Amino acid sequence: MMGMTYLFLILAVFSVVVKIQLKPQVSMVLTFKQVYSGDTIILSCDNSTGKVKWFFNKNEDQNQANQTWSIGAASAKNSGSYECEYNGQRSDNFTINVLEYLPPATLSIKSGEPVINIDGSVVLELLVEEESLFGWCCWVYRGGKVQKIKLKESLTTEKHKVLTFQPDKLTENIAIYWCSDTANLRSTPITIKTSDRVVRMMILPGPALLGEKLSLRCVVSGTDRISHTIFYKDTQAISDSSISSYVIDNVTESDQGKYSCQATFTRSDKGKPNTVISTQQELIVSAPPMKAVLSESAGLSCSCSSCPSGASYHWYYKQHNPQWLPKGVSNSYTDSMSAGSYACRAVWKNGRSALSNIHHLTDDVDPRPTVLLITIVVIVLGVVLVIVGAILMYHKRRTDEESIYQDVPLMTVKSQDGGDGGYEELHKKDGTKREGEYDTLNTTPAEPAGGEKTEGAYEALKKGEGKEEEYHTLEEGAAKGGDGGNGGYEALKKSKDGGTGDLYHTLGEKGAKGGDGGDGGYEALKKSQDGGTGDLYHTLGEKGAKGGDGGDGGYEALKKSQDGGTGDLYHTLGEKGAKGGDGGDGGYEALKKSKDGGTEDLLHALGAEGGKE
Repeated sequence: MMGMTYLFLILAVFSVVVKIQLKPQVSMVLTFKQVYSGDTIILSCDNSTGKVKWFFNKNEDQNQANQTWSIGAASAKNSGSYECEYNGQRSDNFTINVLEYLPPATLSIKSGEPVINIDGSVVLELLVEEESLFGWCCWVYRGGKVQKIKLKESLTTEKHKVLTFQPDKLTENIAIYWCSDTANLRSTPITIKTSDRVVRMMILPGPALLGEKLSLRCVVSGTDRISHTIFYKDTQAISDSSISSYVIDNVTESDQGKYSCQATFTRSDKGKPNTVISTQQELIVSAPPMKAVLSESAGLSCSCSSCPSGASYHWYYKQHNPQWLPKGVSNSYTDSMSAGSYACRAVWKNGRSALSNIHHLTDDVDPRPTVLLITIVVIVLGVVLVIVGAILMYHKRRTDEESIYQDVPLMTVKSQDGGDGGYEELHKKDGTKREGEYDTLNTTPAEPAGGEKTEGAYEALKKGEGKEEEYHTLEEGAAKGGDGGNGGYEALKKSKDGGTGDLYHTLGEKGAKGGDGGDGGYEALKKSQDGGTGDLYHTLGEKGAKGGDGGDGGYEALKKSQDGGTGDLYHTLGEKGAKGGDGGDGGYEALKKSKDGGTEDLLHALGAEGGKE
């Protein structure tokens, strides 16, 4: 009897203990210490089997009766207290506070699709933007269990911000991946699903955001030869066409549901068409978290009014690849731009904003390089105009120089010995310069090397640089002339380029022997006989020299080259009292100009004192 009593007592105590242990308890399967907008939340009612009741903010949710409650994309509306009830016992409150922004790190699909074949795998990429990967590790939830993914320690150091890895083959229907560090910072979770069908319905691994654009795709394993596609939402056809994608331009809450697609395809050009329908995939719609704003008013700039003040702004770019690639950190985008899509977001230590609105650049031309190109073109045009202007001015100057010694009037000047009659000085036009300039006789005595001035000196004939020529000036005092006379001239020899020999003579000094042996005269300045022509230039003889007709004191003709059969004759005034060409005393001589075009110009200059008109 005593034994039976003892047995009943033990059973009673055991019953009380079991009842206490069986009190349900809410827990989070994915052990997120912080819940961010868009996270997948899986709640479990522990210590229960079969059907349970779930309560959110003390209100029962009639749609939930399983031991687990899955929330595909958490948002601010999911913040609150959760309870579960089993066998009449209710659990304690489990509070969730959903942050209205994203985790500080991103986990995305580097290679593969969000829906893969059974025993398939994907390549994932972890990006930590503000911190390094030191102390980070990754996790996977599949088959109802959470497992740690081993990563190479050499890749999780302070030198790295990006990590690429490939998880094991997936045999379960669903797997959720995420990464975290020792300071409770973590990445966004990413969901990968499997299908045993050759046709698969592709939906983003994360939630669809309200107001955003979304594209659904129908994919056939091993071929892209899809001739016909039908899209379904909750078994209702919404699209029937030859296009293998379905676009929702503006996501609303009514777009949430289960989607599938049917594809007609072939494996080769002559293959038999096959028609297969995919399994259903759930599309979850969520309110967007904090969102950055991309402005295009003055270049591209990024801002976020609801983000922390210390946030930095990161830029992203994509073209043909599905992933966004980092493109620098700045409030405004300053790098060169190529065709593609651009977006930005605010980033701080324990969070990030959602991506901004997208800027699409369809042209390969960056506006800044275009402005630079226009500037370069303007500069080049300016240089061309300057060159053209310089060429025109050069030709104009050459034209003007050709007439320098033709259009100026003759002026009567005093000869060096004081006589009234002398030579005529040819004046160049104002502002013109000619390379290889020859000076005329200077009426002011020059200073020799010794510093003493001499009477009746000549200025040096100046030649431009670049030619090797020899010039001689008159010897002083008793210098010998070219004919051996006392007091004469030195030859000015010019370089014999091309086999020609040019000889320039200057006037001998007073009393020097002339070229014809006379006392005091002139020497001919002979020019090169290029082209068979012979040019002869004569200068006035000294006072008392024989004239061209043998008279005392006169002039010599300055004959110009007979090019083209024309003969130009320029005469200068004779000295005072000199015989004119017609034998008259003191007069003028006609300056006859070339008869180009059949015209005959006659230029007259006044004679010297007492000259006749």
